[in-house]
Amino acid sequence: MGPPPTGPRGLRRRRPRRRRALRPALLHLRGRTGMSRVPALSVVGWSGAGKTTLLTRLVPELAARGLRVAVVKHSSDAHPLHRPGSDTARYQDAGAVLTGFTTPAGIQLTTDTALSDALPSLLERSAGAVELVLVEGWKDGPLPKLEVWREGLGPPLAPSRPEVLAVLSSEPALPTDFPPGLRVLHPDDVRAVADLILAHLRPSRPAPLPPVDARGVTRRFVQRWNGATLLPAQEDDIAVEEPLEIRVSGDSVATTMRTPGHDRELATGFLFAEGILQSVDDLGGLAHCGRPGEEGFGNVIEVTPAPGAFLDVERVSTARRGTLTTSACGVCGRRSVDDLLAVCPALPPGPVLHPDAVARATERLRDVQRNFARTGGVHAAAVLDADGHLLAAHEDVGRHNAVDKVVGTLVLAGTVRGPRAPRLPLTRQPAVLAVSGRVSFEIVQKAAMARIPIVAGVSAASSLAVDLALRSGMTLAAFARNERFNVYTGLERLSQV
Repeated sequence: MGPPPTGPRGLRRRRPRRRRALRPALLHLRGRTGMSRVPALSVVGWSGAGKTTLLTRLVPELAARGLRVAVVKHSSDAHPLHRPGSDTARYQDAGAVLTGFTTPAGIQLTTDTALSDALPSLLERSAGAVELVLVEGWKDGPLPKLEVWREGLGPPLAPSRPEVLAVLSSEPALPTDFPPGLRVLHPDDVRAVADLILAHLRPSRPAPLPPVDARGVTRRFVQRWNGATLLPAQEDDIAVEEPLEIRVSGDSVATTMRTPGHDRELATGFLFAEGILQSVDDLGGLAHCGRPGEEGFGNVIEVTPAPGAFLDVERVSTARRGTLTTSACGVCGRRSVDDLLAVCPALPPGPVLHPDAVARATERLRDVQRNFARTGGVHAAAVLDADGHLLAAHEDVGRHNAVDKVVGTLVLAGTVRGPRAPRLPLTRQPAVLAVSGRVSFEIVQKAAMARIPIVAGVSAASSLAVDLALRSGMTLAAFARNERFNVYTGLERLSQV
């Protein structure tokens, strides 16, 4: 066996795991190409700013996204790694270049090598087992940094350190000497911090897309007329349309004609738009009824409330004459349009975006329209934040179903919550809903319930859609294609400055 791997002082090394193939984004670790290219970040800030708290929440979030993370604690103050007179201190005094201490919980290896010299070697040796190293502290080191800042602890570090990627602060206002354009995140919004880190590590990686679901496309025979003759029959890709019955605690709430797949998100988004569901905290379970292989399995989904939560299905049953919602209309069966107007909340001001951001929103739909590329028979909806990051995207034969799926995705992630649910300090809030077709009343209504302030559609807007957008304070853009659009309401959210 070769000598054990060395590392920075105080780094705990676990039993080595079986080596895995390197991810393409990490191949550069094979050679020492400079500290700026290794996947390592420093979390810096004054003592008491909350660095440790952030890291203890950030590590499991990154682990849930498939990253194996190592954490190094760096101290600016010199202090002995072993108490004076201990066995390990005596070994170090005797000249050992590597000193170890083992307990049933693991092994700690220490060296006299400074962090700036030890880290490159650590990253190279750990390339097959570790995919990110986070260093707490080391504000003067060369690594890219996230600064955790609080008023009253000390002056901000970002003005004198251009390698700071973002500032994490809960303060209502930052000092004027912060660099202009520096991204500011709330330290409690761990998802947004993880997104920022992943974007820094893998800048060329496209936005996450929903997995391809083979149930959305089927094959049927077709004969084509080419203007002169009827061609022989051949198979063609066709979009699947099947019913989905949504039940709450055994009671049937609605049946919608949809594209199978992402039914949990669809049911969640539908119940949220109806005002039955306020947040993911209200959900106890979401599961298809029956058993796999049985006829009709997958076309009934049962929703159960969380302990102590109440899902008021009467909000739907008293407002609808029947239970069937077609794939073309999300409000069919309503007793009156006033039923919907009554539950749509008024949207707060902002954000203010450049018109190009709205024009580009519908262009992002092309990236997610996988089934449309095969069938030409489905719609798409996507939600983006104010910086243009894709938060959710789905396809469906119904326009309103596609919107329900993206809203349901955000509800299940905790990003979208109803007016009666406690608000969370999330940074990546939905800003733009892009839809591939006509913007009808129900599209605006669902966006308003999800507090999405801007809706952009590839096709036309209806009169009721414009009226509701005006009433709720929403920005509504239609015919958004080829870098152009018509804006009907909410012009105050668009600025060319």
